[in-house]
Amino acid sequence: MKYPAVKRAVARTALATLSRGPDAYLEETVETRGDGPEFDWEVVRELERELETIKKRYPESLGIRDERGGQFEAEACAIVHHVFRDLEPDILADREFWVWLALIPFRTLVMWRHAGKPAPDNFGTGSAVENFLFRMWLRADAGYDEGKPDPYEISKMGDQDFWRSHILRQDYGRCRPLVRALVKYQFANGTKRMRDPQIRELAKLLRRLHANVIFDFLTEEEARDLVHEMAERAARSLAD
Repeated sequence: MKYPAVKRAVARTALATLSRGPDAYLEETVETRGDGPEFDWEVVRELERELETIKKRYPESLGIRDERGGQFEAEACAIVHHVFRDLEPDILADREFWVWLALIPFRTLVMWRHAGKPAPDNFGTGSAVENFLFRMWLRADAGYDEGKPDPYEISKMGDQDFWRSHILRQDYGRCRPLVRALVKYQFANGTKRMRDPQIRELAKLLRRLHANVIFDFLTEEEARDLVHEMAERAARSLAD
């Protein structure tokens, strides 16, 4: 399928010069990739409608650290994943498709979510996992559990800082069993189980272990036991 994309370097330039020209300039940054049938624009329009519907329940002005922004992300991640679930894997894997999404159809939403002052990375011009739309997809995909009545139940748990710092920015964040175990351990009771120092220590232990252990092949039970063991070890380490 043919699909739109914007190169990261081009997006950086566009963002830097946006204030000097009309928004129409942005359309000139778009290139077409892939072959076959034309891109199904209806999926983008559907996502726009769905996200706009939930956005109406939030303030017109939203601070970067506003707790309600985290609540919006918890809702939005499931919508992004659900609407895009049938897109071809090659499209979803192209980080510059996500740059196009953030820069063109969803630029206003990205601006709103980041208090009108988003960093270029929020459009995907740097680290891909900082792209607002892409990190919503990654969060939903990492926590997705088709065996649950709501497959996004785990993805909706937790706050934005936990997901960005301790899952999405970590290599082990691509391992679904571990992610599900980690989120449930921390937020299953609706409150944070670990304080920030223990979470940071736990992430450090998991990073070290992941260098030698393939987490992807863990069963749900093994992942749960591993998280419990490492969390206890992190607590002991801080107590020493």
